[in-house]
Amino acid sequence: MFGWLATRSLPLCSHAAPVAVSQRSRRIAPEAWIRALPGLGSVLYLHRTSRVPEDAVSPGALVAHHHLAPLLDIHTLVTTSVITDDGPREWLECLDRLGCTRARLHLLPDTDFLAWDALTASCQPERHPPRACSWRPDRAAVMQFRLRELAGLALLEPGHSASLSPLSSGIAARIAQAESAVLLK
Repeated sequence: MFGWLATRSLPLCSHAAPVAVSQRSRRIAPEAWIRALPGLGSVLYLHRTSRVPEDAVSPGALVAHHHLAPLLDIHTLVTTSVITDDGPREWLECLDRLGCTRARLHLLPDTDFLAWDALTASCQPERHPPRACSWRPDRAAVMQFRLRELAGLALLEPGHSASLSPLSSGIAARIAQAESAVLLK
């Protein structure tokens, strides 16, 4: 049975339309990036567990938790859009100054779309996007960001967790599963 299926399914797959991926690379100042995060509302934040929290450098900014440290070293955003079986998906690939992915933010139905568009529109287009480093997230969390001043420094911390719509919860779970990342509650 399997042999028949394997030989018969090959012509069917060649008729499938390729997935179109749209990407735009944009440069952003780290200070503008940190200031824009709270306006987004609920997003799916994907990151890798960092053993060295001091690897991120952004003058004048601190993070309240080490899992937010990758967000301090963002210099380039790659806006990616794709149509999947679940519908359209859009995310920000967050790159450091060397072009290595540090984090990824996924747009959810509960995200503030106007703030998302304003963030990407405020960035400078980049003519020569940085090279991509291999990266695989191991943690995912639906998050809202909060920024407050602490002794003259901007402190980035998780905001109050708002209840998500069932649609956003389902999409976040499917994205985390597709990325093989543990979705933290």
